[in-house]
Amino acid sequence: MQSTASGSERLAIGPVSAQRDRSALLVPVWLERLSSWAKGLLLIGAALGVILWVALKLRVALVPFLLALIAAAALRPVARRLEVRRVPKSLAAAIPIGTVGAIFAGAGWFIYLRTRATFESNTVTETTIRDRIDEWLMAKPFDLSRGQIDDAEASISSWVSTGVSSLGVEQATLAVQLLAGALLTLVLTFFLVKDGPSMWNGVVGRVNPVRADAVRRSGEAVTDTMSAYLRSVVLTGIADALLIGAGLWVLGVPLVVPLMILTAVAGLFPVVGAVVAGSGAAVVALITVGPTTAIWVIVLTIVVQQIEGNVMQPLIVARQVAIHPVVVLVALTAGGAVAGLAGAFLAVPVVAAGIAAVQAFSNELEVDTVGASGDSTGDALEQSSVDRCFAVEDADVSSGL
Repeated sequence: MQSTASGSERLAIGPVSAQRDRSALLVPVWLERLSSWAKGLLLIGAALGVILWVALKLRVALVPFLLALIAAAALRPVARRLEVRRVPKSLAAAIPIGTVGAIFAGAGWFIYLRTRATFESNTVTETTIRDRIDEWLMAKPFDLSRGQIDDAEASISSWVSTGVSSLGVEQATLAVQLLAGALLTLVLTFFLVKDGPSMWNGVVGRVNPVRADAVRRSGEAVTDTMSAYLRSVVLTGIADALLIGAGLWVLGVPLVVPLMILTAVAGLFPVVGAVVAGSGAAVVALITVGPTTAIWVIVLTIVVQQIEGNVMQPLIVARQVAIHPVVVLVALTAGGAVAGLAGAFLAVPVVAAGIAAVQAFSNELEVDTVGASGDSTGDALEQSSVDRCFAVEDADVSSGL
């Protein structure tokens, strides 16, 4: 009996030990889940890399299209109001575009007239400007002599003339690309304002009817986000202009209003616009007041740009397009590192539009799913109530019999 029991125990222990050996070779559940997540992330990263590579290759056409999409998103409501008043679609699209162009042209003409009037005054002459600069360079802390100033002036003139003469085919090609991009942006803006809704309706019409509403909502979310981003850029430029104008007024620099307009317009073009506006203000301060004031204007411009880039722009953009300021800063940095100036300008609206499109698509699908489940539940309840009524009637009939 004892030997039989021991044999049965060994038979029982044998399968258990074999099962333990096999279970020891199995992959843990957490490792399987981690590997599945890793595979998904690698696929998503590869897809994003391919999309980014294609976008960089097609940036000559993609950048004008995105710029036109942003402008059309902001101008389309005006065109819609004109169409409601029976204005032809082409004219309704051309009026807001022409109005914006006229505003820019008028601002440029105003700046030109005020600047020419200031420089043609008796207090601002070439001799006066040269004497101020020479006195500043010959004083402390520079202590330069007249000969050293003349040599430096000759070196600067030679460097400028050499740089101008060295412009070749690459620079000419870049200028042609910029001009062609500007014209393409203008044409695309006109057609997107005029025919944008009908083109999008055509795209939605080719989608599965189950997802058509979700796709339509995604497109609306993209245009709303683009329009909100442009509003945030305009608000940031106005804030910069007010800060710069207050600083120039305190420093006693003339042409405050033209320089404020230049700063507000330059705010539409990140990085380059700030450099151009600050350089213009510094040159005006150097010519009309003196070198010391020009240095203070440069410091003022740097401070305002730091406040704009690190405080105002993230907060204003985040409030307008409903994304976190950290996302704005990361998008600006990554876009500038990947695609330069165009990437820095387009990174935030593209990221914000993508997030808004995904949210609108998922929300619309959830609404459709809930509605479908509610309808099916209601049908089931109605059917069950009908069945109960027939069951009661059958019971009454059988009891009567």
